[in-house]
Amino acid sequence: MVRITQKKGGCMKKYLIKELILVLLIAFGTAGTSIGAGDEVPFSRFIKPVTNPVYFDEAQNISYIHVVNVYQDLPKRINTKLGRVPLDGYLNLTAVRATYALNEKFSLIAAKDGYITFKPDNTLDNGYGWGDLSLGFKGALYYCPQDEFIVSGKMLFEFSQGSRKVFQGNGDGNVAPSVTFLKGIDKWQLMGTLGMVIPFNAKEESMMVYQSYHVSYAVTPRFFPLVELNHWCVARQADRDDLVPSIVKFEAGDLGNLGSKNGFDHRHLITAAVGFRYRIFETAGFFKNLDFGLAYELPLTNPNNGLMQRRGTADFVLHF
Repeated sequence: MVRITQKKGGCMKKYLIKELILVLLIAFGTAGTSIGAGDEVPFSRFIKPVTNPVYFDEAQNISYIHVVNVYQDLPKRINTKLGRVPLDGYLNLTAVRATYALNEKFSLIAAKDGYITFKPDNTLDNGYGWGDLSLGFKGALYYCPQDEFIVSGKMLFEFSQGSRKVFQGNGDGNVAPSVTFLKGIDKWQLMGTLGMVIPFNAKEESMMVYQSYHVSYAVTPRFFPLVELNHWCVARQADRDDLVPSIVKFEAGDLGNLGSKNGFDHRHLITAAVGFRYRIFETAGFFKNLDFGLAYELPLTNPNNGLMQRRGTADFVLHF
């Protein structure tokens, strides 16, 4: 990947503009594609959340391929035991995820994979490598299509085969249980999840608790503006001996687990995002629909106590 040398604000604006142009071109190209008159499948009118793409999934059990790209500006400085250390630069993740629904109440998930580029401008070395892989399943705990309400439980198992150059591959993997709800109210969609990341090796990885929330409104059957909120909390800090986890005073959030010895110093990471989903087409041969999502995310906590200055997330969700 070519190193980015422009100012960070300009990089993020160009990223968002490119994605908007792409979806507009596709939208014009598919403007004649018909939208179904009604829901043939329960919950099919609802959309997938955009942010926290590894852990924040929809509550319904549906089959799809999810292509996601996350571009994240790194803070100019980060808080460490040595004081404020310059960082700057960016992190990029490109991943392909998949879910296969055996029926409306149970599905299999390939939730975390992809290639990560970590390019700080200062202090740390550039890193390139594959992320850890997560596999799991999801099942409906309460299923009521008549009230447009569903509660599901999910279990993910993460393997530690990723590259340490991008803060993956440490420890012996983890298990991540979670509970997610979805409620439809007229044209509104409310969704939330609560979960944990429990490492098998407590020395190498921190135990995390997270929660994510989504609110969207169907302006049309195709266009859904949305707002999302994410909260990560260190429940038990790790004790890794490597340089970075020994000095940083925080954890990395959804894209990695540093195994920080000082995670309790700044244990909370809270972010807010605005964006939209656009349903490009519905029912085209074998495929049911194709959705495009875009979100702009900022930390509400001090960005120096984490690796996120700002983030743009863009994805395609191809349902089948």
